[in-house]
Amino acid sequence: MNPAQRSDSLTLFVDHVTHVDCGVLDSARGLCGATWLVDVALTGTRDDQGMLFDFGPAKKLLKAEIDALVDHRLLVPTAAEGISWHGETIKLVTGSGDRYVYTGPASALAYLDCDRITPEFLADWLGARVAAQMPDNVDHVALTLRAEAIDGPVYDYTHGLSAHDGNCQRLAHGHRCRLAVWLDDTPRPDIAHAWAERWQGIFIGSRADLTTPDDATRLGFAYDAPQGHFAIELARERCALIDGPATVENIADAIARALADEHAGQAVTVQAYEGVGKGAIVTHAL
Repeated sequence: MNPAQRSDSLTLFVDHVTHVDCGVLDSARGLCGATWLVDVALTGTRDDQGMLFDFGPAKKLLKAEIDALVDHRLLVPTAAEGISWHGETIKLVTGSGDRYVYTGPASALAYLDCDRITPEFLADWLGARVAAQMPDNVDHVALTLRAEAIDGPVYDYTHGLSAHDGNCQRLAHGHRCRLAVWLDDTPRPDIAHAWAERWQGIFIGSRADLTTPDDATRLGFAYDAPQGHFAIELARERCALIDGPATVENIADAIARALADEHAGQAVTVQAYEGVGKGAIVTHAL
């Protein structure tokens, strides 16, 4: 029998077909950032070319569909305690009493019918939608979402870039990131760990986007961008203010400058990541 005509079921897999950076609303943690690598397995039968799905177009289609659904969006669990929404405004009151008020266009949001966003739920939710775009010989689509394995300091944050012409303009999208610090070329994971713990689940905002005094109990940020109007209000202790846009370059610079003040006379180098495999390195010395 010609192998191309066999009807045996088989599975085609693509590891790390994409990774998604997003913000997540959570009844316990509040607003947090997330980065998940996405692995895909397609099950079905071979076509006349002896293929289940050519890797080239398969990877392109899978990445495009997954990214369009959740990448650089704020994920909203509609069945979570403390969540409410009206129009483009979403409110969250966490179990500990933290309050968040967010406004943004539909392009920046993904509503999911669950009480908590987990990698497993999101994988099933995405898989059901991606399956509809597959060729007829693909019978099943299975996605796995996993966090990058990071042996060292790690933190998550959310932000938005008002002047960005792409999806980074979407306020409250987020990332899970590595962080490394050196003093006079000596690695200092203890300092990086302390900073990562301090900034766990932080919203990094630009002073230029403030709509409240910077010493207010609750801080507000807002801007108009090509995709629409964005705004957020949250407790001051959940925010880090920086000068300039909240780019990874400025984030690394802000950390390095703060640490240089604490370690006068030593060269401070900070390597800050933005999600997976990219970031900025800044050195300061006083």
